[in-house]
Parts: sequence; C-alpha cells; structure tokens
Amino acid sequence: MVTKTGIYFAKRKTASAHVYITKGNGKVRVNNVPIDMIEPTVAREVILVPLEIAGDLRKKIDVSVRVSGGGFMGQAYAAATAITRALIGWTKNKKEPKD
Repeated sequence: MVTKTGIYFAKRKTASAHVYITKGNGKVRVNNVPIDMIEPTVAREVILVPLEIAGDLRKKIDVSVRVSGGGFMGQAYAAATAITRALIGWTKNKKEPKD
C-alpha cells in the first residue's frame, strides 16, 4: 500500500517552509525535531494553532515541517501557514462526509 503524502509550501518574509503531511497518529516534527522540544514556546504555539483548530483530524495525520531562513518567528509563521495549506489540501481530497 502506498501512503499518500501531500507536500505544501509557504513563505513569510525571508523564511520558507515545506510541509509533508501523511496519514498517521498525530506526530508533528519541525526540522526532524519533535514539536515538544521547539523553543521558544511562543514559536511552538504559533506553529500548533492550525492543528488545534483542526480538532480530531490532528490525531489522524503526521506532519513534518522543513523550515529555513529568517528568524525564529518568521519560521514559525511560515510553518503555520504551510500547515494550514496542507490541512486544507488534505481535507479537500478526502471522500469522508463532513460533520
């Protein structure tokens, strides 16, 4: 079975982020580091906002973010925007009925 992977991209100022989204069990990694280890906490919270809004979908997908350039907040906002685009693209392609 081939797992479907969506790749999405976003920029903020000089930071750029690529998001890989696959079916999974809720793991979120930024530059191959678990989201719980991302510092400062403000940047972590900014990155997680789209996933908190997504609700139950968060537990059904794995998100891997590769981000570079800019400062830490620019990277956080670029990652959040890319995750938002990934979630929109992921839900548009699903045949499941909306609640």
